[in-house]
Parts: sequence; C-alpha cells; structure tokens
Amino acid sequence: MNLDNCIDEKLAALDQALSTNKRIKTFFPDKQACDEPIPYLDVDTQNEVYLRMQTGEEITRGVLTMCGCMGIIPVCTFLTLFSSFTFFEAGLLFFFVVLPLCWEMFSPMPYPVIFNRRTQEVYACFKDELYHIQWDKARAIAYEDYMVNQYSGKTEFGYLEILLQGYDNPDKWIWANLSMPLGRTIEMQSSLWEYLRSYMNNGPWFDEHGNPSESDSYNRQQLEAYHETTRQRLKAKRANIRPDDATSRLAYYVYLIWSPMEFLKEWVYAMALKRSVRTWPKEVQERLKPNGPTTSLTELQQAKRA
Repeated sequence: MNLDNCIDEKLAALDQALSTNKRIKTFFPDKQACDEPIPYLDVDTQNEVYLRMQTGEEITRGVLTMCGCMGIIPVCTFLTLFSSFTFFEAGLLFFFVVLPLCWEMFSPMPYPVIFNRRTQEVYACFKDELYHIQWDKARAIAYEDYMVNQYSGKTEFGYLEILLQGYDNPDKWIWANLSMPLGRTIEMQSSLWEYLRSYMNNGPWFDEHGNPSESDSYNRQQLEAYHETTRQRLKAKRANIRPDDATSRLAYYVYLIWSPMEFLKEWVYAMALKRSVRTWPKEVQERLKPNGPTTSLTELQQAKRA
C-alpha cells in the first residue's frame, strides 16, 4: 500500500469512528481552509526555518519556583531580622527555591509539534518515538465534541489533529493534537490550520489573507497579541493610568510589585525551552539550525533502505 492510500485509509477510519452527530472537517496543504489565518495561543515560536506549537508548559512551567520564592524568601528575610543567617534559612532556600528551580529547568518538557518550512516536513515526538510527515502529504482533521456535568453544564471542545508516520516504524501512525481544544469550534480550528498552511506555503511571513509578505508585522502582531509578556503588560498598565482614577494607579503599582515573580516565571520557561531543543533526536536538531541541511527525514529513510 502506498503512502497516499494509507493516509486515505487512516482518514476514513477516523471519520467512521467519530459519531455522526459531530461536525467534522478535513484539511489539506493545497486547499484554503478559511479567509483569515489566526494563530491563537497555539503557536509558540515562528521564524524563517520552523514554527513550533505550544504544549501548555508556558502556563505551568515556573509556577513551582515562583510559589517557593513567594513563601520562603519573606520568611527567611523576617527571620534574619532577629538573628544572623543560619543553616536553617539556607536549608529553607535550598529545598523550597533552589530545588524547584533546578527541577523546572532540567525536567523533561513535552515535545511540541514542529513545522519545518525549509525541509517541508512536520515533526512530533511521543514516548521517545519520532513521527513525521511530508508537508504535501499532510492531512489534518477538526471535529467538535462536548462534555456535560452538573457544575458547568455543556462545555464545547474543538479538536485539530494531524496524521503523522513513525520514523523508525513506518507502519505506525498517530494523530497528533495541534491545539488546546477547550472552547474551540471548527471555525476557529480552520483559522489555525490556515495560519499553519500559510506559513508552510507562503511564509515565513504573510499578511492577514495568507499572502506572502516581506514584512513580519502581521505575524508579530498576532503572536504578541496572544503571548503578552510581563514587560508589555507593565507598559499597558502604566499607559492606562489616569490622573482622576486612583484605582488605575493602584493596579499599576500592585502589578509592578508582583512583576519580579512573572519575570522569574518567564525566565524559567525560556531556559527550560532552550534546553528542551537539545533533547530532540539528532536528525531533527540538525534540521532546526539556521544553516541546517535541506534534506527531509523522508529522504533519509529512503537512503537507509537503498
């Protein structure tokens, strides 16, 4: 069975597995999904070589260190006001600040899905197994589901998944999730797929209609809108201060006092993310470098079999 027939078979199997009362939409690299490409919160990094998806670690990574600093540093400061700095305070700092910091920086992060524009491939790694697909063979599917409980009532979910093939085991296929499904609709997932499609076909930079562009203004604007940094939030709160509104001034100073914790969280995530790149298989690491090879993993597979 050739690759195209195998992909069509996987799509048909998933379509049959999903119930008939769910909305389903299939996406292709050469067919426009919608008019406006939008990355939402799901695109983490975008440059001339690759686009990396979010894994959710941006929200949680660094929280443990931040909580340790909030609780232990004031306690140690209070204790040293009445006595000299002792091994007790040093132990508190070590166990509740240094150890969480090291754990969050060096513990493994989930592998994101990566779109390599230069080699025209998509990568993912699950349970230490590498998966990939040529972009022109890529197939994705979006479908809606819902959950009902006594607390929140009916909650909508919208999934966007891409079909990937095992690198070491070509007979193994998986559906890799590309986005956070909570509160999503097929229309929103269509906009996300169109953003990915525009990047791979017309990128690295494009305008609000997905057409190629020399400027990265639209892409930067979109990514910054969904990934606001602490520095940007501080500037926004300062700009919102009004002379006749004491609340706006108070909100700025409260966040200014809190901002070191946010800066720490961002730094921990950035360090952990930088380290996580080095945990990818060697073949992928080489192809993510600015001057990396242009050969795809598929071509490597074919060379090994020859």
